[in-house]
Amino acid sequence: MAYSYGFKSLDRRVLYLGISRFIRASGRVSAFIFLPLIFISIYHISFLLTGLILGSSAIVMAIVQYYSGRWTDRIGRRAFLIIIPIPASIFYFFMFVAVFYHLSFIYLILPWYGTIILNSLQYPAIEAAVADITSLSERLSGYTLIRILANLGAAIGPLIGGLLSSINFSYIFILASILTIAELLILYFNVKETYVTGSIRKEQIKLRIFKSDKFFFLFTIVGVILGFTLRQNGPTMTVYAFDLKALPLIDIGLIYSVNGIAVIALQMPILRLMSSRMNAVFWRGIGTIYYAAGFMVLALNGTFTYFLIAMLIFTVGEDFMAPTTQTIITTLAPPEKKGTYIGSYNLLTSFGRFFGTIFGLYFLYLLRTSTLTFWSSIAAATIVTAIAYIFMGNSFVRRVSPVTGSTNRA
Repeated sequence: MAYSYGFKSLDRRVLYLGISRFIRASGRVSAFIFLPLIFISIYHISFLLTGLILGSSAIVMAIVQYYSGRWTDRIGRRAFLIIIPIPASIFYFFMFVAVFYHLSFIYLILPWYGTIILNSLQYPAIEAAVADITSLSERLSGYTLIRILANLGAAIGPLIGGLLSSINFSYIFILASILTIAELLILYFNVKETYVTGSIRKEQIKLRIFKSDKFFFLFTIVGVILGFTLRQNGPTMTVYAFDLKALPLIDIGLIYSVNGIAVIALQMPILRLMSSRMNAVFWRGIGTIYYAAGFMVLALNGTFTYFLIAMLIFTVGEDFMAPTTQTIITTLAPPEKKGTYIGSYNLLTSFGRFFGTIFGLYFLYLLRTSTLTFWSSIAAATIVTAIAYIFMGNSFVRRVSPVTGSTNRA
């Protein structure tokens, strides 16, 4: 399948969606990175309960995204883009107050779940909007641009978050609150509606798309397994670095910033490679192999240097994999069901993230004296997933070969 290389032909709204993601990531990434540390070190929540809380949020997120995907296919994207940031900013402010004044844990959890729900309402609209205004050949480049700008924010955010959290953990939430308002202003003034809803058939889709689209169902099942394994380089790795290896907060921030910086440096060469040969599912498998290699590096040693090496390897895998997710899903989806496909995929794969968070933190605690076994097992499961993707590549090409590119530049 041929993909175009470069950004010059893209609708300008893709750039503004990317800028909004940059602002969003600059403020919110630190909240996700350091939240499990707040649970464990400030509120003295156990590893298992922390895993249950974070894992349950994945289920909540996916359920909301599923219905949000259907709604955005019916009423358009813009409403979700410009309304959601307002209450999100308020909830982040409430989290600041809860941590700063060390209020009861419930006053932190409730607004945090509020941000989870609001982020989930908005996410399918952002992803579907990119698909609306790019042709099939442009789509990989469109999602790549979004990702580069988001990761620029993900590079800056953890550095600022590491500095702020070393003073007081609460400051990362006030930063998220302020930048969420800036995100709103960018979207309000620069991104008009991308989707005309008049042609939508109002039907009860639910999960019947998996019955009618066998390849999408298989792709989603493999995604469930992938969600389980990749969840380990999120909360599990953060807790491993801070609680088991005693890395300073600023070092943890630096590790995650390296990810964002490396994305910016490596994404364009990798996009050029992916655009020139093979297909998105094949490259997704290649990216998964890099993730497995990164987990093996963590198995070998837990020093700061090895964390940096592992993060660089993860980043190469992410550069291959991340732009392909929405490219594949929106290529498989009929034009009037892009949001529904995105939401349905996220709903099922959330179970992988849910169990990945719970069992990841639980078994990390059980195997805390033998982390080689833990990380090697995660690496092995990730390799199996990579092989599945590589073998699915030709099936993907056959599945989408009748599809022709179309663009809505409303």
